[in-house]
Amino acid sequence: MKPDVQLSNRTNLPDPSRRHAIKLLASAAGSLALGFRLPALATDTPPSTLSETALGSWIKITPDNQVTVMVSQAEIGQGISTTLPAILVDELGADWNRVKLETSDFAPAFRNPKLNWMFTGNSESTQSFYDLMRKTGATAREMLVTAAAQHWQVAAGECRTENSQVWHAASGRHISFGALAADAARLPVPASPRLKQEQQLTLLGRPLPRVDVPAKVDGSARFGIDMQVPGMLHAAVRICPYLGGSMKSYNEAALKSQAGILAVVPLQNGIAVVAATYWQARSALLAHPPEFDIGPNQGLDSARLAQQYGKALHEGPYAMAAGEGDASGMLAQSKKRLHAEYENPFAAHATMEPMNCTADVRADKCEIWAPTQGQEFAHVALKSIFQLKDEQVIIHRTSAIGGGFGRRLLPDFVIQAALVSKAAGKPVKLLWDREEDFAHDYYRPASMLAIDAAIDAQGYPAALAIKLVSPTILLPVFPPIAGMLKEKHIDPSAIEGLTEIPYEIAAKRVDFHLLETPIPTSVMRTTGYGPNLFALECFIDELAHTARIDPLTYRRHLLRDNPRALAVLDKVAVMSQWSKKPGKKNRARGLAFAYAFGSYIAQVLELEVRGNDIHLLHTWLAVDCGKVLDPGIATAGIEGGVVFGMAYANNAISFKQGRCEQHNFNDYELPYLAQTPQISVAFINSGAALGGVGEVSPITVPPALSNAVFAATGKRIRRLPLSHHGFRLA
Repeated sequence: MKPDVQLSNRTNLPDPSRRHAIKLLASAAGSLALGFRLPALATDTPPSTLSETALGSWIKITPDNQVTVMVSQAEIGQGISTTLPAILVDELGADWNRVKLETSDFAPAFRNPKLNWMFTGNSESTQSFYDLMRKTGATAREMLVTAAAQHWQVAAGECRTENSQVWHAASGRHISFGALAADAARLPVPASPRLKQEQQLTLLGRPLPRVDVPAKVDGSARFGIDMQVPGMLHAAVRICPYLGGSMKSYNEAALKSQAGILAVVPLQNGIAVVAATYWQARSALLAHPPEFDIGPNQGLDSARLAQQYGKALHEGPYAMAAGEGDASGMLAQSKKRLHAEYENPFAAHATMEPMNCTADVRADKCEIWAPTQGQEFAHVALKSIFQLKDEQVIIHRTSAIGGGFGRRLLPDFVIQAALVSKAAGKPVKLLWDREEDFAHDYYRPASMLAIDAAIDAQGYPAALAIKLVSPTILLPVFPPIAGMLKEKHIDPSAIEGLTEIPYEIAAKRVDFHLLETPIPTSVMRTTGYGPNLFALECFIDELAHTARIDPLTYRRHLLRDNPRALAVLDKVAVMSQWSKKPGKKNRARGLAFAYAFGSYIAQVLELEVRGNDIHLLHTWLAVDCGKVLDPGIATAGIEGGVVFGMAYANNAISFKQGRCEQHNFNDYELPYLAQTPQISVAFINSGAALGGVGEVSPITVPPALSNAVFAATGKRIRRLPLSHHGFRLA
């Protein structure tokens, strides 16, 4: 089923293709530069005392043969700071154990080559950068090999790279990359470098120790919250917690009378207090909090929101988002139909490291150190606010980030820190406390779905019609979509998972109602796939039950011409011994399947219900992401996603009197280790195009869990969180 709308790539930025990007930039020092032309990079690593040879934006080599590779994507626990450099190093032939990795700042060279924008999210990193990393490594390798071959006066085809050396097979001679770089700089850049054969790759396809883990274990990793800049001050902030509200007053004299307070900076709808230490700033705010006007949304609460959603679900108006066949006509003529409605709640990102940023803003420069997923979002915003040139705004991404899940794509916390620094006239580290973090999240939007199916004589859906109500997901991180929202009333991210349903159903239709609400909403891990496939996979389970067909058999029939889908279903059936049902009372299994972010996944979850307590026992997941680049990192990503999916099923953000009711982890409780089931993961290397891994497993957890609860108790879970039905994870 094809969507009615598509997002086009940005067209006002330079062509990101490799042919356009890879150029020879020879400096007076005779260095080899291969890639985009960049301003000087300010990094966490002190400049080398040795002359560096830059092989473009991605690789630097010193005469002592130290190879440094840039890490362009934000490391948020997904292991990307290991996987992407390993792709390049494997093609280059450098010694992985001696390669140094360096966190990149914002620069056009590090934009996502598919979307031409610098950000980390949407399971895009490996899918978008894989080809670029391989071609960059291969280009550098060929230039180094050519330089060595000319030095030895042999054919380049007789040489190879290994362990940061070029080797001549016949004579056994070898020479280091560091000794060759200057000569290689004088060579033309190969237009079409030859990639290695799969059997020649030594890093890809095997588990590598994650490069970010040792520093996180020994405490030397520098998160944003650890940032220190000479002369730095600290700021705590309090912004009006009421949606649409405003600051009424604050007692500046009383605040400044507190120990260590140096400045009070007015912000939009709030204030920042600047002090010598963070605890001084926060203590002053707690002692003398500002007063706020509630504003126009005093009557906004979760009950009223539910009424608004319900009215929209049943009355519309709707915009047709996707269609195939005459679903409406077939439903009208069908003798047997099934109807069900599903609800997903608002959800908080709840990152372990709350929003923070260190900023140093002067008249002619704005320098930022932030744990951000969206360097370019921040760069564009700060350039506009302070009317600076591109090179005057410097964005350093910290090498460690305590969770993102999409929240750190937005630059609001970065802008606050920059404004406070400018007002204070000094570098300032601004830190939100947990209460501020919950109150000013851009939440995953709540959604409601109504699904209708026309059922054929064999019990399978002949037609499927879905109505979806949701606020925008994409607008805050992609403002150009505003025109589409106004004209077509469709948010492409909100309808994900419904416009590409892999099940073979003759007629399908998706209608979308863009709900307007004062609640700020944006992207969150799984984007539209998570809430939409919760509803769809629960509905498929209901169809199977109505037809009295095993849920696995039912899905296999609907996916009978899709070999990749069948493979993950069959794999998870073998792993979980699906045909062997749990023998204990109130113990059961649930199944869910998804195609999302270019990957196929099937999950079976076994649980036991004791009264109102749900005990998760074991879950099995089979994944086809095309090709597994690092089995260890990929497995960890799937396992972590299971825990994240548990949080989706067990939590909700609610509103009362125009503000979020949850303030900290005591009332937004994340899963504990003891609640986590045993997790078994298997990958299928289908050889298809690369798919994402970081966001697929949270998608299948809520429907697999809900389907298992029904199998154990006979009670359908159509509305999350579980507490709505009296259940809780135990």
